[in-house]
Amino acid sequence: MVEPIDVPVDERLRWFVGTLNRIVATSADTNGTFGVMEQWAPHGFSPPRHVHTREDSALHVLDGEILVERGEERFTIRTGEFGFLPRDVPHTFRIESAGAHFLEYVTPGGFEQFHLDASDPAPSATLPPPAPPDVPRLVAAGIPFGTTILGPPMID
Repeated sequence: MVEPIDVPVDERLRWFVGTLNRIVATSADTNGTFGVMEQWAPHGFSPPRHVHTREDSALHVLDGEILVERGEERFTIRTGEFGFLPRDVPHTFRIESAGAHFLEYVTPGGFEQFHLDASDPAPSATLPPPAPPDVPRLVAAGIPFGTTILGPPMID
């Protein structure tokens, strides 16, 4: 399992859908250009399949292995690799390694607010207790950003 490192516990450190998420850069920090979230996720973590209509996103794996489903294709990204998730293409992913540490980039900026709206402040730099995703909360948080939940997390 990839354990969280020593990061400050502040309003940017969040428990997000079973992961530890740190908002690294916001739209306000980048003149609206992009946002960056750093995440630590356990083995098997997978967000519900969804689609963004306003922003492109990308995953950069710092440690671990992630199976990505983008549209009808599947591919694996490993430590040091990058996967692009364009807007209007449904996607999800699943942590295949014991855990993963990765960066998520979104452009233009602003979508990091979804991560804030759909999460809770992390009381420590640890993973949250295991729990199923709060799908109604994710759906509601995605509406202002044109993000739609399409289906369950990746199972097989």
